[in-house]
Amino acid sequence: MNSPFVAKIRPLLPLLVDIVVPILLYVVLKQVGLNDFWALTVAGVGTGVVTAVNTVRRRRLDFVGILVILEIILSVALLFTTNDPRVVAVKPAFYTALAGLFMGCTCFVGRPVVYQAAAPMAIKGDPVRAVAYDRAWDGSAEFRRRQRLMTAAFAGMLLVESAARVYIVYHYSIAEIEKSFLLSQVPGIVLIVFVLGYFRLQVPALRRIVDAFEDRNGASDAPARTAR
Repeated sequence: MNSPFVAKIRPLLPLLVDIVVPILLYVVLKQVGLNDFWALTVAGVGTGVVTAVNTVRRRRLDFVGILVILEIILSVALLFTTNDPRVVAVKPAFYTALAGLFMGCTCFVGRPVVYQAAAPMAIKGDPVRAVAYDRAWDGSAEFRRRQRLMTAAFAGMLLVESAARVYIVYHYSIAEIEKSFLLSQVPGIVLIVFVLGYFRLQVPALRRIVDAFEDRNGASDAPARTAR
């Protein structure tokens, strides 16, 4: 069972893993003598392995799992097509951009990613709360608007992070790849801070809407219980 904290950061986990694991592996591998190309390649594969293990543990292939498969395929392809470490360094920008486009599409088709990802935290295992959360989507235009805006903000920042990563890495020469690789992580860190701050500002209004539907459901159920 996921803890409330894990449920809260679930939408950000791919980005967190994408930042922390590659940096740690890259630094370690450089210290043991690997060149930039192989250090970046192994670090990228290591990121995929970590996320793949989590996907297997959940026994469910979701969008994150699909991105991991694409990352591993791309890593293998790069081994045979290039020796430029900058290409490997910008590889995460591919699936970050893909994730941003996917999240943006969910603002218009179906229910947005943030709505689905936040459900465990909002419901907290309460079936009554689950009904209220679902009815809030159907019955509140403000609730839908806020969920879509949150998802759109996340999607937009993912696309910005992807473009910034490519710009930073190619702004420096191959000889400066270590510096550019580390600097290219900064937009992702800024993104996480921005998203968490923006989401925190939205939570009170969303909670108020769900609370209202929960109270309404309780009031409508009371006469039925009395009749029995």
